[in-house]
Amino acid sequence: MSARVARRQAAPATARSEFVPAPMAGLNTVSAPAMGDAVVLWNMTAAEYGQRVRLGWREWVTGLTGGDGNQVRTVLPYRGSAEAGTGDRLFATTTTGIWDCTASSATPTQVLTFASDAGSAGRGVAHVMVTAAGHFLLYCDEQNGYHVYTESTDTWAKIAQGAGGTQVSGVDPATFCSVLVWKSRVWFVEKNSTRAWYLAAGTVYGAATQLNLDRAGQFRGGGALRGLWNWTGDGGFGLDDHLVAISGGGDVAIYAGTDPAEATTFQLKGSWQTGGIPAGRNIATASGGDLLLVTKAGVRPLSSLVSGGDGVGEYATARIRNLFNSLMLSKSDLNGWSLHVHPEDASLIVTVPEAEGVATQQLVMAMAAKSWSRYRDLPIFSAASWGGKLYFGTSDGRVCINDGYVDGVTLADSSAYTPVQWTLLTAFVGDGRQKQVGVIRPHLITQTSGTPAFSCEARYDFNLVELDSVSGATSGSGDWDTGVWDTAVWGGDYSEAHEARGATGLGTSVAIVARGTATSRTVLRGFDVTYEEGGFL
Repeated sequence: MSARVARRQAAPATARSEFVPAPMAGLNTVSAPAMGDAVVLWNMTAAEYGQRVRLGWREWVTGLTGGDGNQVRTVLPYRGSAEAGTGDRLFATTTTGIWDCTASSATPTQVLTFASDAGSAGRGVAHVMVTAAGHFLLYCDEQNGYHVYTESTDTWAKIAQGAGGTQVSGVDPATFCSVLVWKSRVWFVEKNSTRAWYLAAGTVYGAATQLNLDRAGQFRGGGALRGLWNWTGDGGFGLDDHLVAISGGGDVAIYAGTDPAEATTFQLKGSWQTGGIPAGRNIATASGGDLLLVTKAGVRPLSSLVSGGDGVGEYATARIRNLFNSLMLSKSDLNGWSLHVHPEDASLIVTVPEAEGVATQQLVMAMAAKSWSRYRDLPIFSAASWGGKLYFGTSDGRVCINDGYVDGVTLADSSAYTPVQWTLLTAFVGDGRQKQVGVIRPHLITQTSGTPAFSCEARYDFNLVELDSVSGATSGSGDWDTGVWDTAVWGGDYSEAHEARGATGLGTSVAIVARGTATSRTVLRGFDVTYEEGGFL
């Protein structure tokens, strides 16, 4: 009797179609990505209906000069006392001094010349102070010390040591490297020390009083006092405005009270260790009622630090922590780390220095979705919000605005621009069966008619190679200043484009990679995908 061997039949191929939504959960670099995650996401942010292409940029002021290639090291916004905005000013610094950038111009005016253009000249911190004597903008950097802008005279002045008038006594204000207004008092950080100095309530000049913020050994990690911040939060202490001091070693000391000269009304509430902080003094920003800190372990709300949370979920950057940690490991000693809330983009921007003296890349969190992405091709060297928009300084003497929907609009030629290049790679999904994608149909909605330029492919088995850049722009009425520029952010009708593209390849895990250009507000809703599915082998 002969044995008969049964042959296993391969499972028949089946044709299917699915809608793959845009990855609204944003980048996930720490775990096996699932549907809704992105493996790669450049120049897009979670917004209405899907992933929106980031805002573009245009020149506002050019011709600023200074050392190190005309770096614009700090952007200084000032909101004046008049509701009409007549007193509003936008200033910027280079190594040589302070420039008036309020009006768009190729020939800005330098309104103050620094005593020294060496070292960290122009890398400063500013704060607005309102007193009975008027409205002021206070500025300090560790090379040149304390400066004051007076709205009533529209002038800047360097503040000298002395008694009376517009001077500071008790300490040389040239040693001040940072400034904060807290509970109607001006506070300063003395460079290369753990000492803070404060003035009498309601003044920007006069006698300064010293307070050593490490007098009880709070700064166990060592390092000089890096900066002071205001934190309006509870943290278990009761709702109040707290004074936050951060050392170079990553220690955070929190004080509460009123008069720092009275021990009964001004007290240390506690100190905590962040695990280290990067270079620079712009390492924290207010967000709602919290204070967000850039630490070497990630961006963390101060409220979670003081409440005792120690898990990775306590960090705003939890879903991209290995990407963040990799960047921090190689770049923490470089100047350029900062945090900014971008009001028009509805996002939190973390600037990450690429190298000393060059533009940064940006890690961006959509505030509503709490999802992360990465921005590039934005030449941000320094930045600040003013009038609801993000203005940024470049490394080559310009101040630009991050708005509109195209890049590189110059003062010299406002008709020329570069479309914003975006790219994404969805999560790889699979169940062990072989899959072959046949057709991919992206759903792109724009505020212009026509089809945006794009390309897309199926990617199999963790192929992460980025698509080549796409040339061309949206076909149709996408020209500069023809109904695209200066429209309301949420206004205008969308039109949808959904051209189908063929795909090739075969694998057990499949993702969609796409790359395109945008010249108007553009949102990717997702992809229609047809595919065939075979057997396990």
